[in-house]
Amino acid sequence: MQHSNAILAINSLDRYILTATDIETFLNMTWTIATPTTLTLIGGGQNAIVGASLYYAGNGFPITGVKILQVNGALVTINLPVTGNSGGTRVVLQTTTSNKTSQPTSNSLIGQYRNLPPYCNDFTVSSPGALIYGYIDRIIVSQIQIQFNIPTICFGRNDTLGFTWNNGADYTLITIPFGFYSPDELATAVQAIIAATPSLAPLQLTVAFNERNGYTFTSGNSTGFAFPSVDYLIFSNISQKLINTILKTYRTFGINAENSELFNPAGLPAQTSFEYPNFLYTPYIDIYSDVLTNYQKIKDTNTSIIKPKGLIARILLAGVGNPQYTTGASALGSTPFIMTADLNTPKVIQWSTDVAVPSIDFQLKDCYGELIPGDIERYPTEFQMTLLCIEG
Repeated sequence: MQHSNAILAINSLDRYILTATDIETFLNMTWTIATPTTLTLIGGGQNAIVGASLYYAGNGFPITGVKILQVNGALVTINLPVTGNSGGTRVVLQTTTSNKTSQPTSNSLIGQYRNLPPYCNDFTVSSPGALIYGYIDRIIVSQIQIQFNIPTICFGRNDTLGFTWNNGADYTLITIPFGFYSPDELATAVQAIIAATPSLAPLQLTVAFNERNGYTFTSGNSTGFAFPSVDYLIFSNISQKLINTILKTYRTFGINAENSELFNPAGLPAQTSFEYPNFLYTPYIDIYSDVLTNYQKIKDTNTSIIKPKGLIARILLAGVGNPQYTTGASALGSTPFIMTADLNTPKVIQWSTDVAVPSIDFQLKDCYGELIPGDIERYPTEFQMTLLCIEG
């Protein structure tokens, strides 16, 4: 027998509903001590808002705590008296709070515009009451849409490439600007960075991408070079965090140990990817929620060493089995894309019939077990999710 269900539709941008957002505008005003609690708006088209805070430094204006009590045409009544004349028209800062918990409004547009926290990879969706009421004993994750905006090169994640030469006596690290790159664009960008790095001048390196072999770095004067191994980086006192960043960058370019000084101590005049480049920063996104999985008796896990709990969905980003082509002009991960995951075997979450669904937390993590990038680059990856709430 089929049980009735209710849809709980979730939009990651609704995390801004209860976020109090300050909106700042400026007013042209004058004041006198003759009418100490009345300010005058100078010029038309200005919008003084009852309840807004005002700030101006000097000319007898109160230092803090000024609020607008009433607006009558060009006359603005405030709660604190001025102690001096304005001495002419002054530009006063007006600050309004766009949201209150008791009267929530959608702040998604201004939240996106300002890239405000909470960010797309760790947030809570809340409302003044429960998100859904009912005698619910199961929640099914039905469908998820992802706007994938994780760049090919992410800031501080996979943006550092190293070179060593002269039998390991010299080495240099370069930083690649974050952003989306096609394979050819990435080769061009790296070659430009190399050319602008004086310490790499002895190598005269060029970089080219080939659809069959990946990336080839070639020394114009046949100088042997290599990409530093983990052993070399540790010996050079490189931090573990930076080593991980370099290894992720190696993964992007298809570089492995066979490109290092371990296999060729004197280096080679040309180094070609020994693995195929991977332009997709992470092959999947895991979505976690401690709230939704709170009443599960069987706890989620994975094969990683971390074994986190609370997994509600793993979104495989390669689509629905269509072939993913890599050319010089395009590759999966070279541009943003939108995909919908219709879960053939959806997750069924045990819920307590005595509890309404409260605010819901979400964390989005990559294949390394880290919160997905994008907040620093200001490329947020948003999602929409359909939950089926089954009546018991």
